[in-house]
Amino acid sequence: MAGPLSLPEEFALLSLADTGKTIDSGQATGGCAVAELGELALRGKLLLRQRVHKVFGWNAIRQITHVIELVDRTPVGLAWADELLAELANEPGAVSLTKLLRRRYRWRNAFHWHRDALVAQGLVRHVPRRGLFRQARYIPDPTVRNRLIEEVRLATEILRDTGEGRRLDVHTKFLSDMVIRGELAKDLGVVKGRGWRVNVMFLDGLLNRELWSARRRAQNRAAGVGALDSIPEPLRYTSEALADLVPKRSRNRGDAADGD
Repeated sequence: MAGPLSLPEEFALLSLADTGKTIDSGQATGGCAVAELGELALRGKLLLRQRVHKVFGWNAIRQITHVIELVDRTPVGLAWADELLAELANEPGAVSLTKLLRRRYRWRNAFHWHRDALVAQGLVRHVPRRGLFRQARYIPDPTVRNRLIEEVRLATEILRDTGEGRRLDVHTKFLSDMVIRGELAKDLGVVKGRGWRVNVMFLDGLLNRELWSARRRAQNRAAGVGALDSIPEPLRYTSEALADLVPKRSRNRGDAADGD
């Protein structure tokens, strides 16, 4: 029997439609790479912290970047996780989150790695390619997939109805932040909660988008006050900062871009 799934395995499974097609191959690859860092944060191995750079000395216009703070480099017994921990431990200084992700995108497909791990666990069924035009399919276990979808749906309800006294656990927060902010929730039938996203596209080139992401995170925390009381603030921040880097859902990027 398969054990508890890691965060990247969960995101990989949710990135597969019930037909076996990849919903969005670019998002799946980027999201699984982000989820790997999220899993290490959940295991107490790293946190993200903010680095602020003033632009022209103006406080109103500034650049916010995220750096990775390695808290514990002890191996966890997972090949991909120990490889990533070793990579972080070998860095001479603070590691830029975006630079690390760009570097890993170039030489490694995290989605294929974790999708194949799910196949090995019997939670995804591989249907080989047939003929010239029919792509291989990876059909997710419907029970596990539906359970994860329900977790995300419940998270949106808890954050929206804070007066009921329900609390969100840290693992569910990491998963739901990634699924909802990446807009994968639309494909999974999850109703998006209020206050999750602010449209700031018209400000491109005028103000740094990271600044607005930070403001949005503050709004989200206010919207979920009480529901997140049991989650330490550094982990809340790490979850929200990582979720902002999940590629957004694109309607024209499915299996056609999913090369093995």
